[in-house]
Amino acid sequence: TTGALLHLCSILNSPSPPLVPFLGRKEKMEAFLAGFRAPPRASAVPTARSPPPSPFFLGTRRRKPSSSASVVCMAEPHLISKLDSTEKAWKEMSIRLGDPDIVSDPSEYQKLAQSVSDLGEVVTAYREFKECERQIEETKALQKENGDDLDMAEMIASELESLSDQLAELEERLTVLLLPSDPLNSRNILLEVRAGTGGDEAGIWAGDLVRMYQRYCELNNWKFKPVSCSEAEKGGYKTYVMEVKGKQVYSKLKFESGVHRVQRVPQTETMGRVHTSTATVAIMPEVTIRCQFLTWILCFFFKFYNCFLMAP
Repeated sequence: TTGALLHLCSILNSPSPPLVPFLGRKEKMEAFLAGFRAPPRASAVPTARSPPPSPFFLGTRRRKPSSSASVVCMAEPHLISKLDSTEKAWKEMSIRLGDPDIVSDPSEYQKLAQSVSDLGEVVTAYREFKECERQIEETKALQKENGDDLDMAEMIASELESLSDQLAELEERLTVLLLPSDPLNSRNILLEVRAGTGGDEAGIWAGDLVRMYQRYCELNNWKFKPVSCSEAEKGGYKTYVMEVKGKQVYSKLKFESGVHRVQRVPQTETMGRVHTSTATVAIMPEVTIRCQFLTWILCFFFKFYNCFLMAP
């Protein structure tokens, strides 16, 4: 912009303009606007560009290795060290389960058995991971021995591709299993279903939810029993509370808490209109009260009662 202004000032102040006096109006305007135009850019010389690096892991999906690519362990070193320590801890706890002192204490034995069960899935997946790595190494060695046979090389390449995909899936599974879990996941729950807006249809909808959760408990081999219920006039329930016991109950049902809505033609509707009904679901984990804590509360209460309320 500064260059264009200087060009304009030179035209206005110069006694003899640099323009040809016989130029037309159109030519003079083009010459005047030439000062505002940006200078031409240098043409880019095409150069040979190297192909971008192809990482083995892109986004959330893994690229399949070619038959000529060597398959290596994709797990990070810190992941392997964490898995090794987990397997070592699992072995130590499994040995402690046979200790007579642990067996004589039911609460300690149950806690230790639960820890062994929780780590068992991680250890099983890690052993599958190591077995898959061993198969890959054996297949690579077989590939070197039969490099001249084209049919055998094609079969080995297909096997390596399948094993590498299996190795990637196991690594992702192990990464998820090593994430810290909610300490309440293994607890039993109290499940409450309460009819919301919608009148009699809301009670029917609450009854449908109760039967759905009962069926889900049966599929997961969980034990459930009703604690309290209040039946609705047209069927279903106004309120239904049941206790659910089993493995990882809270971890699978904790996200069911909230308002559940249904839009349908209810059984109580005679005009065929669609109604909207709601029901609320509450998932409450089982509370564990320690005897020592309860004893401390009772002692504090009696001490307070004797000191202040019984004082003359």
